[in-house]
This record gives sequence, structure tokens and C-alpha cells, in this order.
Amino acid sequence: MLDAYTYYTRGGVFANAQTGNIIKLGLRIAEGDFHACIRYLIPIAAFIAGMFCVLLVEHILTMKKIRYIRRSVIALEITGLVICGMIPAHESTDIIANSIISFVCAMQMEAFRAFEGQAYATTVSTGNLRKAVEYLFRSCVSKKAEDRSSAFRYLIIVSAFVGGVIAGALFSFTMNIRTVLIPAGILFFLLGYLTIRYRQIIRQEKQA
Repeated sequence: MLDAYTYYTRGGVFANAQTGNIIKLGLRIAEGDFHACIRYLIPIAAFIAGMFCVLLVEHILTMKKIRYIRRSVIALEITGLVICGMIPAHESTDIIANSIISFVCAMQMEAFRAFEGQAYATTVSTGNLRKAVEYLFRSCVSKKAEDRSSAFRYLIIVSAFVGGVIAGALFSFTMNIRTVLIPAGILFFLLGYLTIRYRQIIRQEKQA
């Protein structure tokens, strides 16, 4: 959803992953257009900062023996998305909004790396598609139910990614820059669910 949002409302760029920005950075350097490099260096730096922020939060909370780090990350993501939704659409401010999105996506990618024990990516789809094909091939060869289940799981993740892009595009046509508040709202409900779930786990551990 966020890639569709930045593409349609923030200057036609993709802020989830940095491959495109790195390629464009290399092209601008080759062309000698060093001034344009800033446009790509800022979101790349924001992505790095987002990764560093998550690792720092994980380190601090681990040192303090505080569990459930993901709630803190989700709260930071919500804050970033809400701020992004308040930044007006303009060429001079879009780079700030896109950098915030890159920061948020980096946190998301680093904090949520597995689903039911299997590695996956939440903000890019190439790796998930590769895994889907890999497990699909394995299921054809081995006939194992767990391989079919894994292939199906990754296909669902890829399909959800496509669905998010479609939804992001459709909402961008009507809500414009406020579209980013939708994933912020989804994360808010997820944060509430995780908080309730974690309290239940703590209560069960105390009773055990």
C-alpha cells in the first residue's frame, strides 16, 4: 500500500525498498549530476536510520529484559505515518515524506522477519515469490504436505502484497496524501491486539 501511496501522491517514487534509489544514484553519478544524487541519498539514509533505530530499540529493551519489542516498533511506525499524512504534497516536501516512509519500512522489515517460523519480507515481494516457487517445486518432487503448506503461505503473502498495492492506488485516487492514515489505523488496531494478547500471556505465565 505504501509504495502505491508514494507513487501516486509523492512524486512517482517507490519508498519501500532502496534498490531503485541505489540504481538511480549510480546513474546520476555516472551522468555527473551530483546535485540530483541528494534526492536519492536522503531516502537511502532514512532507510539505514530506520534499521539502526530498530536494532537500537531491540538492544535497549533486551538489556532491560523487556519483552515484546514489536509493540514499540509499531508505535514508532504509527507516529511516522501520521506525521507523513500531515505533510503537504509538494516537490520540496515530498522527499521528506518519502524519507519517513523509507524509515518506517526499514523498521517494519527489520522487526518482522518471520511468519510461523519461516523467513519472509513485509515490504518487498521478490524474496517471497522466490520462496513460493521454491516450495512449490519441492512439493511437486517430495509430495510433502508441509512443502505445499509453505508454498501456499508464501503465495498468500505475495497476493496480500498485490492486494495492498491495489488498495493503496484506489485510496490514493480519492484520499490523496491522507491515504497513509489507513495503514496507520491498521497498525493501531494491531498494536491494540498485540497489547491484549501479551497481557494474556503474562497473566498465564504468572498463574503457571
